[in-house]
Amino acid sequence: MKYDIKNLPQSLIEITVELPFEEIQPQLIKAAQKLSTDAKIEGFRPGKAPYDIVKNKFGEMAILQEATDNIIAGSFFRIIKEKNLTTIGQPKIDLEKIAPNNPFCFKATVALLPQVKVGDYSGLQLKRRPIEIKPETTDQVIMEIRKMRSNEKIVERAAQAGDRVEIDFDIYLDKVPIENGQHKKYPLVLGEEKFIPGFEERISGLKAGDSKEFDLKFPEKYFEPKLAGKLADFKVSCLAVSEISLPTADDEFAQQVSGGNIATLSDLRANIAKNLELEEINKQEQRLEIEMLEKLVGLSEFDPLPDLLVREEIHRMLHELEDSVSRQGFNFPDYLQAIKKNEADLEKELRPQAEMRVKTAILSREIYGRQNLEVRPDEIAAEIELILKNYPENPDMRRQLESETYKDYLKNVLGNRKVIEYLKGQIIK
Repeated sequence: MKYDIKNLPQSLIEITVELPFEEIQPQLIKAAQKLSTDAKIEGFRPGKAPYDIVKNKFGEMAILQEATDNIIAGSFFRIIKEKNLTTIGQPKIDLEKIAPNNPFCFKATVALLPQVKVGDYSGLQLKRRPIEIKPETTDQVIMEIRKMRSNEKIVERAAQAGDRVEIDFDIYLDKVPIENGQHKKYPLVLGEEKFIPGFEERISGLKAGDSKEFDLKFPEKYFEPKLAGKLADFKVSCLAVSEISLPTADDEFAQQVSGGNIATLSDLRANIAKNLELEEINKQEQRLEIEMLEKLVGLSEFDPLPDLLVREEIHRMLHELEDSVSRQGFNFPDYLQAIKKNEADLEKELRPQAEMRVKTAILSREIYGRQNLEVRPDEIAAEIELILKNYPENPDMRRQLESETYKDYLKNVLGNRKVIEYLKGQIIK
């Protein structure tokens, strides 16, 4: 293997690598075995077809492409280890030459770990506050459970507090319908105050088939600026009134909601309070960890950050946001349209937070080395087994998790955990 390392601005280096074709043969053989495992070749057990048979079926270029990631990873990390380089983030890979019976050439651009002068945090102290779950908070949770188990019955009477009404309504400003101000079969529970103040009071007393017109002022701090503080006209038609019956909060209720695991309402309240307490403890720990790391970053001095690292972190944050939006059932382009922003706007907004994340990672790595912290192979293995519990009988997943690349990733994750626990022991009381 031949390689050349070139220094670039902002702590970047460019590594140009050339591997003789003979040197990558072991990876080609592994790739051929993988291809013959994934695609059945008649007359051979999965993964057992000879190399020449696989080559004749798929072509040598297909084998080479299958092997590309492993060839690059193996040679790249070998160079990093030989030169004792401390890199951070994923390398940007450009294939220079990939062809059968020719040298394999690629270029890797990667950021070196910028230097950091860790600030003196010996006087930094953060305190945990006592967690108290008030009885009314537990009451609210029990009420929500009761609502989820409620029954509804259509009634032919006037709507009153606690009823669910279904309405059509239109909103007008200066007798002109507002944008998105027309609603059909809109459900509303009177008394929950989930609409603008005064609206529920205006429609209380309506029966199915009744209509009503009234004016109502939007709150001064309404989320839609065009409506904030404006007096609007409302036209409402009541379609249906339903009486909501809530189950009684008693011992029988406690047994039903817990599947028989909790005997009394008192025990249910205690169980809810304990879960709420654990939730608040976790929130407090997360808040203190963030505050601790931000203060440490503020105390420390950093070399200029490679823009590649910051942009990579921004893109990671964008993907996290997109995943979050998708899990809530929304389309990301529609979400951007709703908040009146594009990806460039979001990238600009996310940059300060991305820079903080990058600095935190650099600081964590420096403290990890200073304190001689260590992630043992058995800890990595235990973490892999923990993940694999979610993927029983999945050999492909096991191979992926046990790859050196993923083990390096896990080592960083577990190392960061150890740094945070060490720092918490020093700073948070």
